[in-house]
Amino acid sequence: MSFSRDLRAQLKGNNRSVIIFMIINVIVFLLINIFIQSSKISGQGATSVLAVDALCLFGNFDVFISHFWTLGTYMFVHFDLLHLVSNMLWLWFLGRVFCELLGSKKMYGVYILGGVSGGIMYLISSSFIAVENQTFLLGASGSVMAIVVAVATASPDYRVFPFGMPMKLKWLALISVAITTLVNISDNTGGKAAHLGGALFGLVYGYLLRKGNPFTELFKPKSKLRIAHSRMTDEEYNSGKSSTRKRVDEILDKISRAGYDSLTREEKDFLQKNHDKL
Repeated sequence: MSFSRDLRAQLKGNNRSVIIFMIINVIVFLLINIFIQSSKISGQGATSVLAVDALCLFGNFDVFISHFWTLGTYMFVHFDLLHLVSNMLWLWFLGRVFCELLGSKKMYGVYILGGVSGGIMYLISSSFIAVENQTFLLGASGSVMAIVVAVATASPDYRVFPFGMPMKLKWLALISVAITTLVNISDNTGGKAAHLGGALFGLVYGYLLRKGNPFTELFKPKSKLRIAHSRMTDEEYNSGKSSTRKRVDEILDKISRAGYDSLTREEKDFLQKNHDKL
């Protein structure tokens, strides 16, 4: 299968939102660096400053007011290759888990609003921290942290295998938050604030999702199940929904015991088709 065909297949699969966000981040990274390098060759070295000014979120509130759109652009911006790779690897690993358990469509809102929450936390922290030089925020870390904490809050006992070792999602999320926000391994205070903001949004969203709060329905289109309901009696509808829920619960229990790879193809398809309907 060619790369283009394989990519189209991925975009039609359950991990569609993960692939889309990864593509956006990579394209923005390439465009920024091509723009900067080509400008340096032509003798216009100040273009890197223009890229930062136009896309990154500044901690100075007065600058933010005049560049308000950066609250939505900074979460797709990376200048350093290692920064991009680390965020994309984390997004690929935990993003797929998110899609398997919660559905691909929910990730769009969690990524964006998690990033916005991280940006707001950064702006708030910057107003209390005096710095000599003007600082700015960039990168997908806050959005990725929101995804990690959201899926861990919604399915805390689901097992993953980071570095080949079994670990429940709740412990992986807790370690991730501790390392990136609490442990003083660097002086990147603004980045830590963004991680914390994303984590707080993920925590609230995952909690509301478990409670069945209507707010979580904003992250996916209305189910076609409502149309089918109008063509059957209440008893038939409730009976079918109860049977589906029981089957989904059995599959989720199997996942928690033996992992996602233990499912049969039929169980994976059934979970993908019916998990979002409940």
